[in-house]
Amino acid sequence: MPTIRVLHITPSVRLLGARRSLLTLIRELAGTRYDPVALAPEAGALTNELDKRHLPWIKLRLPPWRKGASWLTLPARTAALREIIARERIGLIHCNEIYSNPHAAVAASGGALALALAGALLSRRLAHPLTVPVVTHMRLSVTPRMARNYLLGEASRIIAVSEAAAADFDIFHWKARKVRVVHNGVDFEEFDNARARRRLTRRELGFDDDDFVIGQIGLLMPRKRPRFLLDAAAPILNRVPNAKFLFIGETSPGQESYADELKALAERAGISSAVRFLPFQRRIADFFAALDLNVLVSNDEGFGRVIIEAAAAGVPTIGSNTGGIPELIEDGKTGFLVGLRNVDDKTFWKELPAFVDLVAALAADTQTCRAMGAAACERAHALFSAGKHARAVTAVFDEALENAART
Repeated sequence: MPTIRVLHITPSVRLLGARRSLLTLIRELAGTRYDPVALAPEAGALTNELDKRHLPWIKLRLPPWRKGASWLTLPARTAALREIIARERIGLIHCNEIYSNPHAAVAASGGALALALAGALLSRRLAHPLTVPVVTHMRLSVTPRMARNYLLGEASRIIAVSEAAAADFDIFHWKARKVRVVHNGVDFEEFDNARARRRLTRRELGFDDDDFVIGQIGLLMPRKRPRFLLDAAAPILNRVPNAKFLFIGETSPGQESYADELKALAERAGISSAVRFLPFQRRIADFFAALDLNVLVSNDEGFGRVIIEAAAAGVPTIGSNTGGIPELIEDGKTGFLVGLRNVDDKTFWKELPAFVDLVAALAADTQTCRAMGAAACERAHALFSAGKHARAVTAVFDEALENAART
C-alpha cells in the first residue's frame, strides 16, 4: 500500500496529556504506512522529544481562530499551511486538538484561499470540499457553539477520547457519520522502568519508605480541583500521620497567581510540611511510580490520561464521577469514584468526608491498595496500550481516506 504523509498539527508544545498522547501516537506510526510529520508553533518540550527520536517537525504558529487580533495574520499563516501541505505532499491532516481544525480545513479546502477563509469566518462553512482529509481529535468538552465556531462539522472525521466526550455531538445530524471514540494509549515501557526506580525517586523527593504518598499530577487550575485535595489534607493527616501530598504541574499562562494561592492555602491550613509542589517533570513516569495513590477530581475531563499513567505505574486512582473518568476506573477494583455524575463544585465538596474515609482506608490497608494498583495496571495493559491506540486511530485515518476517495 502507498505511504501516506500525515501532518499532525499541535497548537502547543507543552508536554501535557494531549501532547503526551500525540508523542505516543507519532512514535507508533513511525515506520508504518502513515508517515508522520508534526507541525508545532515553536521549539519546546514536545519537539525536543521528537528530535531525540529523529522524528520530523515543522515550525508554524497558527493564530487563534475567530479573534479580531488574529485576523491580520490569519491569511498569511493559512497560506503558509496550504504551502506546507503541497510541499510535503501531505495526504492526511491530523489536528491533535480542535483549535487547529478551522485552519486545517481552510488550508485543505479547494478554491481560492481568500474566499475559503472569508466563508469559514463569516458563515462557519467551507465553500469547497476538502482536497485532503482532516481528522481532528476532541479531547475536552465542547459546546454546540464551539463545534460550529471551530468548523468541526467540516472535518472528515472526529476522534473523541471517550464516550462521554462523544456525547457532546449528540445534537448534530452528522455525529454517526463522523465521530469515532478512541481511548488514549500509553507506552508502558517507561513506566515499567520507572517502577524499578520507585524507592530511589521517593528518597530524592524526601519521602520515607513508610510514607503514604498521594499525588495530583497535571495542570494546576480550578478545573482540576486541587483545592479539594488540599482541603482534605488536614483531616487525612489526623488519621494518617505519615501521609504526604505531591502536586506536580504548573498553571496556564496568565494564571500564575493560582499556584501561589494553593501554596498559601497549605500554609494557612498548617500542612505545608506534608505538601510538596513541583513544576512539570520531563520523566513524569518516575513520579507516578513514586505514588501510593493518584487523585483526579476534575469538574470536567474528556479522558483523564493521568489515570492510565498511574495505572501503568501500578497505582490506583480516586476520581470524580465526571466526563470520561468513569470509563477508566472500575469502581472498587482499580480505584474509586466519588460523587454523583457531573456535579458542580459546591455539591462535590460535600463528598470530602467520604473521600477522606477512602484515603484513610487505603492507607491503613496498603496490601489492598497495592492489589488495586496491580488490577489497574492489568486493565491498562489490556485496554490502553500504545499499539491498540495507534491501530484504532489508523482505522479512522483509513476510513477518512476511503471516504475521500469515494467523493
